[in-house]
Parts: sequence; C-alpha cells; structure tokens
Amino acid sequence: MAKGLSIISLILSLAACCAVTVFMVKGQGNNNDTSSESASVSESSSAEEQEGAPHFVMYVGTNDKDTYKQEIPTEEAKKLVDEICLKYFEGYTVQDAIGAWTDDTGAVTHENSIVCYFDYADEETVHKAADEILKALNQSSVLIEKDTLQMEYYSGN
Repeated sequence: MAKGLSIISLILSLAACCAVTVFMVKGQGNNNDTSSESASVSESSSAEEQEGAPHFVMYVGTNDKDTYKQEIPTEEAKKLVDEICLKYFEGYTVQDAIGAWTDDTGAVTHENSIVCYFDYADEETVHKAADEILKALNQSSVLIEKDTLQMEYYSGN
C-alpha cells in the first residue's frame, strides 16, 4: 500500500508540472477569419471551451511487474504504446519521464515511464487502450488522471 501511495504522490507531482505546460492554452478563437472551415472549427472550439473538454493523462511504467526490472527497452516500449494509441485516438502526446517509488520493504526503485496525454477522449476508450498497454508491457497497473480542461487548438491570425 505504501508503494502505491508513493508512486501516486510522485506521479501527481509530475503531472502538476506537466499540466502547466501541456494543453493549457486559454483564450478566444480567431474572430477575423472569414473562411467557413475556420468558422466551423472556431465555433466548435468555443463550445468545447465553455463546457470544458475531457483530458486524460496515462502514466505507464516500464519495469516488468514480475521481475521489477525493465525487460523491454524504452524505445521499443514507446513504439508499442504508440501502436496501441493509434488504434484508439486520432491524436495524442507522449512524453518520457522517470518515476520512483518505495516498496513495502523500503527499497527505492526508479523506472523509465511513458506519459500519454489524450484530449477529447472518453473513459471507455482510454481504458481499452490501457488494457492493451498493461498486457503489452506486463504491467500490474497504470495511473490514469481524468480532468476537464478549457483548451483550444489555435491556428494563428
């Protein structure tokens, strides 16, 4: 139990730092663009901004659940995560991270981690992707954060 709380505390701290820099753009749409395509995107973005859009962050460790060591090289693990995410999401962001946790015996373990950001996704789809990632990387769990953010995809003036 202490191991899980330590992991969650560390990951939540990392998430707070990342959240400040990723997908946190607030503002107004471009009101000067007269093209119908831009107007449609702007109207859609404005509606999503007012209501808030679902935002998920998934933290995936790379140490094997059975050996507690990294059995799959980081680049290969990222490739597996990428292939799985492409099945479920039109777009996403992946970042490298390093996590640490303390197990029940007091031993500290560091591991490479993969952080995935999904906007405008739904919980069921995120869980389907997580199920495949758990199996592909032999993980016992992944941490999934869910939040509602105001955001826009800004294309300039």
